[in-house]
Amino acid sequence: MTTQTGNSGQLSFGGTNIAELKAWSLEQAAAQIPDTAMGDLAQTSKSGLPSATGSIEVHYDEADSVQESMDAGVSGVLILFPKGNTAGQPRITLSVQVTGRTTSGGIDEILPQSFTYAIESGAVVRDLVP
Repeated sequence: MTTQTGNSGQLSFGGTNIAELKAWSLEQAAAQIPDTAMGDLAQTSKSGLPSATGSIEVHYDEADSVQESMDAGVSGVLILFPKGNTAGQPRITLSVQVTGRTTSGGIDEILPQSFTYAIESGAVVRDLVP
């Protein structure tokens, strides 16, 4: 199995690439619903509804309209390109709501900004860039 680096990764929100991307994450989960009853010999459960959350880290760029549009509560289509937006490469698409935005600063650092998001509707779609 080959290993990959994130150097070529890209991300778009609302159809436009975000500038100064440093990192992103996507976590998918499904709630576990207990259905153990008397007489069972072990705990049992059913899979509940799926969810997805994640984060985006960038170098703050006030000239980037995508960064500036991503306030908490804003919804849009998020597309993650782990290996770049070129034909045949993996692509992950989901409709999200931005749930948080953090901007900070310190001595001797490029100003960071981060966003958190949660799936708003539909499913996480994994396919290849056409």
